[in-house]
Amino acid sequence: MNIDLPVRYYCAVPSARPRGLQEVIWKLDVSRAALIELHCWNVGFPGAVPVPDEFWVFMGSPQNHERMAGVVTHVIAPLLEAGRSAGMPIVHVQPDSVVRRYPEREPPRPAPPPGPAAPALPPVSDDPARRSADVHGEGYMEWEGWQRLDVAPPVRPQSGDTMVATTEQFDAWLREREITTLIYTGFCTNLCILDSPAAMKAMRSLGYRCVILREATMAVEFPDTLETLLHTRAALQYIEAWVGYSARAADLRRALREGVAR
Repeated sequence: MNIDLPVRYYCAVPSARPRGLQEVIWKLDVSRAALIELHCWNVGFPGAVPVPDEFWVFMGSPQNHERMAGVVTHVIAPLLEAGRSAGMPIVHVQPDSVVRRYPEREPPRPAPPPGPAAPALPPVSDDPARRSADVHGEGYMEWEGWQRLDVAPPVRPQSGDTMVATTEQFDAWLREREITTLIYTGFCTNLCILDSPAAMKAMRSLGYRCVILREATMAVEFPDTLETLLHTRAALQYIEAWVGYSARAADLRRALREGVAR
């Protein structure tokens, strides 16, 4: 099934008078484009371990977690259902501890290169660890919620979905299916969406065409930026200029539904 999807990117030339945001219409074969849920965690959902006030983890504040849960429930979950109905591959990009919960959904992992791995050099100081404790709270990595981390209930993997943990694993799975367009949803726009394994920067470096759905993501916001979503908007602009493309979740969902109805 083919659909039309409007996407945009930032054109920075001529540099004195940049053209700015440019929109193009892609014609997509839905079987050659993967719809991705990345790091939609159960933190902040009923039944999950509450985050103590002394820790700043995942989305950070309770207000951020509440808003994130709304995005997962009302935007991402219906979008994944629309993708499944249209035959679009659904992929969950999650850390190893979460992927291991769903072994039946995980493709094989490529074998590591032969020979011993190069020994890692020790850190030059303990400043990174001390700084992290100062920012996120002393002992935040021992928070019990990490042991119960899982995919958020509204977007839990379903039959036919795939789960990956590494860039190499995702790349091998995509090449086998000749998929070259990756459409991302999830969190956080200014962190994991960009820099985690199998996230936008890693896959762009391998030549994949990467798109973020603007209403289906959110950055870590601060108390003085949550109302305006300053960091979310800045991260989206960064993606549009340096990483890939963005699109409206509503446009994709509508195109999928119209394609199924035809």
